[in-house]
Amino acid sequence: MHRTIDVASARPLIQTASEVICPCCQGPLHIWQHRDRYVFRRDGLVHQICRDKKCPDPACDGHDKLYRPLVDLRLALPRMSFGLDVVVFFGVGHLKQGRSLSELGRELSDTGVPIHQTHVGRLFRNFVALCKMVRGDEERVRQLLLEQGGIILMVDGVQFDDRSPVLYMCWDALSGTPLFGERLEARDAAALNQFLRKVKRMGVPVLGVVTDGEKGLVPAVQAVFPEIPHQLCQTHFLKNCAKPMEEDLRQLGQSVADRMERVRRLQKRLVKSLASESSAAEDTQPQATASPPAREQAAAAEQTKSASKPPATLNQQELVAEPISEKELAMQLCRMAKLDARATGKAPLNPPELVRHQRLEKVREIAHEATKKKASQPRPGSTL
Repeated sequence: MHRTIDVASARPLIQTASEVICPCCQGPLHIWQHRDRYVFRRDGLVHQICRDKKCPDPACDGHDKLYRPLVDLRLALPRMSFGLDVVVFFGVGHLKQGRSLSELGRELSDTGVPIHQTHVGRLFRNFVALCKMVRGDEERVRQLLLEQGGIILMVDGVQFDDRSPVLYMCWDALSGTPLFGERLEARDAAALNQFLRKVKRMGVPVLGVVTDGEKGLVPAVQAVFPEIPHQLCQTHFLKNCAKPMEEDLRQLGQSVADRMERVRRLQKRLVKSLASESSAAEDTQPQATASPPAREQAAAAEQTKSASKPPATLNQQELVAEPISEKELAMQLCRMAKLDARATGKAPLNPPELVRHQRLEKVREIAHEATKKKASQPRPGSTL
């Protein structure tokens, strides 16, 4: 049975290659192609769009090289349309809870994930392979990683709920090659230390390590790779930097809504006032005494007279603005303020530029405190 999927409801996830300059000709790299796929996760459908870059100069030696964005395996495994959380759902439900795969498949289908029973067994086998992954021990994979000059190690964990073990995975960000995976009951530094030493025993140079700020993972990386540059995930870092701005942004949004409402009420009162003045002026204006034929003859004569005049050039024309009343000017300003608020999403009467320096000062203070904290923590094995 075929099922229709509403792709319009999918959440877009755009990933762009981070390279900017061509290393051969030093020219800018352009977006060359788009690769997309739809990934079914338990929290909804995701439309992943990967934008690859390439040097546009045909005479450049690096013209044939394609730069792809770093592969993030936390979303889904390569060439799979089901997310990693779906794989963990089948593995935990079958092995730990003792539920049948068909039952798990029906439950997942009832929650909105269109999965067929023929795919259930394949997803469970992927879970077993992830739990005991030994691809990093393959000599062929090791040789490929040596040929590319080393790896950028990324480590992260996925947990189905608060009680189930954590599935830790490590992979190479340059090639997207998964290296090792293991379910750990403990999340302390000792258990993660043994997990990371599998990567070190491969004998492949580690150029850098990227993780989140997990308490057990950070000291484990410092113990196993003490001399390797270690960077926290940029997504988590930017979220932490933006925390001081959350209250300002909330107040700014509320301020925009309040000012929009006040402008709307003012415009409504001005429209009513102008309408009443216009009707009063029409009532006091004297009616014309000329008969309709006489008025038509006068209009025709005026039109003939204006047509006989030579057209004025741009130098002869005088641009004279007609005077408007104070209420009409206020209405025009109201329209402009509403359009500006809709287009920019900013408060027109209290621009955020006035308080932007305060938020930037908070960001600088957080970065300064983080630098001091990092400098005060000695690396393992170093002497004070």
